[in-house]
Amino acid sequence: MRAVAAVLLALAATLAGGEVATRTPRPVIEPAARGGQCVADPAFMRRNHMDLLRHQRDDTVRAGVRGGQFSLNACIGCHASVQTGSVAKAETNFCVSCHSYAAVKIDCFECHASTPAPGRTAFHPLVPAGPAAAGALQLAAQVRAQGRPGESR
Repeated sequence: MRAVAAVLLALAATLAGGEVATRTPRPVIEPAARGGQCVADPAFMRRNHMDLLRHQRDDTVRAGVRGGQFSLNACIGCHASVQTGSVAKAETNFCVSCHSYAAVKIDCFECHASTPAPGRTAFHPLVPAGPAAAGALQLAAQVRAQGRPGESR
């Protein structure tokens, strides 16, 4: 009898335009600094952003291709919070809110900056930016081509 009453109450609240309370609160995301239109449909981005970022990362690391449509730097530039200027400093920031809700660890910002930096890459300060980055990429490509000592090709 209680189950029937609960279902009827939920149905009545839904039909009346009310929102049925759930056990887990939905993510609360502050408005982005730039906002506007995303590079893809929000539902698509929710499901696929990790694959897009991983693919962009591989293009950047292996081929030196920077500034693609789905770059981490572009995401941070658009989705940084007005209040904190970051995507990962507060519980209501763009990345943290959804990742906390889904119980998924964010490891991007162990190396990358979580705040937009105009004219710079989103790398941690220990990684060179600008012209020095090109030299670092070339050196990394040479090392990969030669292989590690004791490694057979």
